[in-house]
Amino acid sequence: MTSRSLCFNLMKEDLKRRVWTMALTILSLVFTLLVPTAIRSSAYLDQLAEVMSEYEKMRWARQLETLVGINGMVIAVLVILAVVWAVSGFRYLHNSRQVDFYHSIPVKRGQLFLASYINGIAVTAAVYFAAQVISVLLILRTGIDSPLFQGLWWKIYLLNMVYYVMLYTTTVIAMMMTGNLIVALLGTVVFCGYGPGVIVLIRGYEMLWFHTICDTAGSAMKWMRMLNLSSPFANYMFALENFSQNTLEAGRMAGAVAVTAALAFLAYVLYRLRPSESAGKAMAFKKTQSPIKLLIALPVAVVFGMFFYSLRSTLTWGIFGALCGSVITCCLMEIIYHFDFRKLFANWIQMAACGAVSVLLILAGIYDWYGYDSWLPKATEVKSAAVWLGYEDNWVTYGEPEKETDYRGREQMVWNYGDQREYQYEHMELTDIYSVVELAGKGTRADGEIRKNGLHMWDSWGYDGRWRICVVCFRMNSGKTVFRQYRIPVDDELEGITASIHDSREYKNGTYPILAQSASDTAAVYFQQYDQVEKLNLDAQQQEKLLAVYQKELEELTMAVREKELPVGTIQFRTAAHQEAIDFYRDNEENRYNLDNRCYYPVYPSFTRTLDAIRGAGGTVEDLTEDMVSEVRIQYYTWYEGEDMTENQAAIAKAGYDGTDILYDDEEELRILTKALVYEGYYGMNRYYKADYADNVDVTVFFAKSEGASDKAAVYQSRRCQLDMNRLTEEEIQRFGLMRFEEEK
Repeated sequence: MTSRSLCFNLMKEDLKRRVWTMALTILSLVFTLLVPTAIRSSAYLDQLAEVMSEYEKMRWARQLETLVGINGMVIAVLVILAVVWAVSGFRYLHNSRQVDFYHSIPVKRGQLFLASYINGIAVTAAVYFAAQVISVLLILRTGIDSPLFQGLWWKIYLLNMVYYVMLYTTTVIAMMMTGNLIVALLGTVVFCGYGPGVIVLIRGYEMLWFHTICDTAGSAMKWMRMLNLSSPFANYMFALENFSQNTLEAGRMAGAVAVTAALAFLAYVLYRLRPSESAGKAMAFKKTQSPIKLLIALPVAVVFGMFFYSLRSTLTWGIFGALCGSVITCCLMEIIYHFDFRKLFANWIQMAACGAVSVLLILAGIYDWYGYDSWLPKATEVKSAAVWLGYEDNWVTYGEPEKETDYRGREQMVWNYGDQREYQYEHMELTDIYSVVELAGKGTRADGEIRKNGLHMWDSWGYDGRWRICVVCFRMNSGKTVFRQYRIPVDDELEGITASIHDSREYKNGTYPILAQSASDTAAVYFQQYDQVEKLNLDAQQQEKLLAVYQKELEELTMAVREKELPVGTIQFRTAAHQEAIDFYRDNEENRYNLDNRCYYPVYPSFTRTLDAIRGAGGTVEDLTEDMVSEVRIQYYTWYEGEDMTENQAAIAKAGYDGTDILYDDEEELRILTKALVYEGYYGMNRYYKADYADNVDVTVFFAKSEGASDKAAVYQSRRCQLDMNRLTEEEIQRFGLMRFEEEK
């Protein structure tokens, strides 16, 4: 009892010298929480006198909930108060006279610590709780039915207080480890920012020098977890994000409480061990000076080296930056430690060691001493693999429809898109490991040439030719999964390897979700040509047969075929979930469109069985001819002046200079242009098609009813197209002023 009474009396005496801190706490929370809530709730009651829509009521409710929920101003105030209370409570430790006075009081040092430490928590907790409760009562008197009744206000109160105590204790530790206020504040910044800073540095280091590094959803989650645990402040921000998404778990809060308790115990131990004569010095414990200096100087030196290297991509500047960063940081920290400019080189051995290590890290990155980019597994070590061959098939729709609530609180159906790479990594099981290893081997050799020539990875764009970016996922026999991304110059060997991988059924099964679709999950089939859609009249048996036929022909599709053919139409095997999502909107065509046009797959001319089945179901399959085209409008971007230009060429040249369009509707002109037209939507579905497109024009085709045209094409509409100059003679190319990119002047 005597001990408790003594501690209570010490707390009262401690508060007397910290009246200004209490006043700051009350005023800051009143004006960031209580006053805004009173103003907004009063404004809402005034609005009730008028007719308000349900949407307006909901908007007001969310604004009021935010004030007692995740309120950014309150959070900022609590972070500042954590520092202020820690500094005001233990500021006397940095003054030798005050230390002598407090330590001469016939009270155990532990009692002194607890009195100041508990006050820094209790006052803020009480004031914040009172402001929060009053704010909630002000909101509830408006009659708003909100999640406040579900405990939102006290849950966010507990969350904020747990992390307030964590940040407060972190600052207390900084006060214990230093003997100067400025150094203590710098120490607090280091404790809160060092972990995230080092993680960002490691990430930047990898991105700069690990040329074959590949980002995946799994790696992104790994970095987020590391950031989450890197410092008290970072953990607080992640906890707030989880709370806003209703994903904050009790285990996370229990962990935060446990960490806070451990920090509090550490602060108490440091207080007991702290020498009284350390007041006024930079560091209270001399043994901590060297480790802290090296832990700070080394990352800063590496950052300097990376910065200078990124400017010129040369070894000399990288080494210069590392040495410069080492010298500057070590010298500054020696000045801070000794408060004396003459101590710049007091520990030159440590400075030299830091510089040497930082230079080695720079060299390791430049020359790949880690063996990261040169790593290549043996085929016998790989169980299976997945390969992403670039964006050639980025037209494939991944994901599924789902129901969500919009900002007005209404239910809606949206398409929850999936990522192509992640789908392939998960579903592709390539067994031709030798081809995959051969592809990776070309990637490692290409990177080796880049390093050999002293180039940064992105400087390799200077290569006179095309590059292909490929990602390989190796699933090793050991159970480990390794990802690598390669940039490889395109040559005949590479095209042969990619064709071998592309033509395998494992590749297609891991790329096209349609191949995993069953007949029982197929609700309807739609065929589309030039954006004209028709539903195929099929019974269940015909539908199952068509799906099986299409899946078979898609599996058998080869790279050689794709290089020679473009789709003549697209087909959609609509699933039951997809149909249900579309039916959700009934007659709302605008919203339905965003769901209707998903999951279409190309139909190539070589898909003869599929085309026959479409025709058998009453579908119309047509070739693009001049009979379907009313006019072709071409906008020219550039033209060169040649000798002996015809009148038509002169008009084209003028159009190029003026940025105007030229309309072609003559029968002969349409006949020539139509044979070169490539419907842009179909070209986008087959990037492997070898064409020679005109690069100086934008082409718009107008379809219209004409003799011999089908009803499907008998509607006025315009569509974007490309012009393939491989289908034209040189005379026809000149006639219409078409140019290749390298010809533009």
